Amino acid sequence: MKSRFLFILAVLLSWTGWLAFNRLVFLGYQTQSRELDWPTLTGVFAHGFRMDLSTAGYLTILPALVITFFPNTPAHRLTTTLRVVALFELATVSLITVADLEVFRTWGFHLDVTPLHYLKSPHEAAASVAASPLFLLALLFGGLMVVGSYGFQQLLRPFTHRFRPVRRRMATPVLLVATFALIIPIRGGMQLAPMNVSTVYFSPIAFANYAAVTPQWNFIHSCLEQKNYGSNPYTFLPRQRASQTLKVLYQPVTTPKSLLTNPRPNVIIIIWESFTAKSVATLGGRTGVTPQFEKLSHKGLFFNQIYASGDRSEKGLIALLSGFPAQATASIMTLPTKAAKLPTLGQVFKKAGYQTSFYYGGETEFANIKSYLYHNQFDRIVSKSDFDARDWNSKWGAHDHVVYNRILSDLGSAKQPFFLSLFTLSSHEPFEVPMPAVFSGDDEESLFLNSLYYADHSLGHFIAQAKKQPWWANTLVIITADHGHRLPVLTNDRVRDFHVPMLWLGGALKAKPQLIDQIGSQTDLAATLLHQLNLDATPFSWSRDLLNPQNRPFAYFAFNNGFGVVQPNRHLLFDNTSRRVISSSGSVDKQDVELGEAYEEESYQDFLNK
Repeated sequence: MKSRFLFILAVLLSWTGWLAFNRLVFLGYQTQSRELDWPTLTGVFAHGFRMDLSTAGYLTILPALVITFFPNTPAHRLTTTLRVVALFELATVSLITVADLEVFRTWGFHLDVTPLHYLKSPHEAAASVAASPLFLLALLFGGLMVVGSYGFQQLLRPFTHRFRPVRRRMATPVLLVATFALIIPIRGGMQLAPMNVSTVYFSPIAFANYAAVTPQWNFIHSCLEQKNYGSNPYTFLPRQRASQTLKVLYQPVTTPKSLLTNPRPNVIIIIWESFTAKSVATLGGRTGVTPQFEKLSHKGLFFNQIYASGDRSEKGLIALLSGFPAQATASIMTLPTKAAKLPTLGQVFKKAGYQTSFYYGGETEFANIKSYLYHNQFDRIVSKSDFDARDWNSKWGAHDHVVYNRILSDLGSAKQPFFLSLFTLSSHEPFEVPMPAVFSGDDEESLFLNSLYYADHSLGHFIAQAKKQPWWANTLVIITADHGHRLPVLTNDRVRDFHVPMLWLGGALKAKPQLIDQIGSQTDLAATLLHQLNLDATPFSWSRDLLNPQNRPFAYFAFNNGFGVVQPNRHLLFDNTSRRVISSSGSVDKQDVELGEAYEEESYQDFLNK
């Protein structure tokens, strides 16, 4: 009997030590680790210990139950069963560890249920990870399995060899108590509040706090909480105070100055995949990446301080076409019943008598895009299956220039006025483009910059050809991004990852080329555009007219369980877990933080109410 108690304790401690070793692997994989000094690194392991122990508690439950309910099983059979259980758990833990390495490197947060949303479209999910070092990750997984299986066998053998059959009537109740006691390490101790992410946060350095989080615990917790949309977790302020705080952002609508030759032009919105401002030299980005766009920016209205609402494509599409802000821990497009309650530009234009269409070279099943497009009531949806397979890249679908050529062909016979939305894809991982490289190197950043250069080249050719078409004289073209990108790495300021360009041009634009130096969000496109067309923008309650001089310069964006706020000469990043500002620039005060909190609280409540 004693050997069984010691076995449960040994399993618990073995898993705790193994998870600490996995944290060491995580630190070795992430480049940010180099910025941590030794005291901080020590703190990562010291503060992460409780979460490791909690996760180990979960992993100990199954083997504990095996020896609890089969106490009289022969020792060799019981040992074999325990080995199978250990191997299964080790494979699960190792898989999460390895997947988390690349998820964190790419997205900046630990593995949670977010990637699972994309498994509904396996081809697109595969494309998302195609740029990852799969061979290296496979080697790491294999190494963890070999070392782990050998280590666990050696650590637990002394205890399993002492197993002797005992009477179930006597052993099971006692061992059940021992198994039930695992709730103590699982909840992190006897304190009132159970284990949560904030328990291990200890440093003003955000990465140090993230490194202290156990990926397996984070994934389990995320799975358990994924359907918890019943209450608002972001109740920073009393409800009335939150709504009152936001009133400073929404001034009465004024009659805007007309920028167009007539109120019913054709409208083309080009949503450029991962079009970060860091790729535009005139916005402080890398030179030579988007030369065609930079030339065009001098021929229209160039909005130079626009910020993406979120960090994923489906969040960007919602922000642009519905004027609805991104959520930190949810994506409304993946919840069709909620997304169906959003206003959409497609619906508005269709009601106004426009011929509407949406073009995307990939599969619209990805991330529930198709259901959202149907909700937009687009008359025509052109996607991957409408293009010849020889024009696809290996993962996503048709190359940008192919889709642009299809649009030029289709618009030749299109009924006017038309509203057309294009979502590009060539600048998405794995960054495969049908032209010679301009930026040398096969590293991820070089591949990304080359894909942007190709996308820019395709855009420039499209605009040049469009200007020759009879419909150009009555057309407004809007070019912007679905979201920004962490690449190219220029500074440590994460706010720049959300900075995106927006340009209005076309024959229907009567305003002289100018720079619109106004801080705003993707969500503001809807109101700004509809007001120019004298169409009702009231349903787009979160959208603000960027051309209304009475509006306060402001942009809000959400990232994984946090938000950012940008205002003149200052910005901040706020972490929801620790409930504090983790980064700021300029003179940020309490009112700035409260404004961001109110925005997150109210927008999430609106999400819940749909």
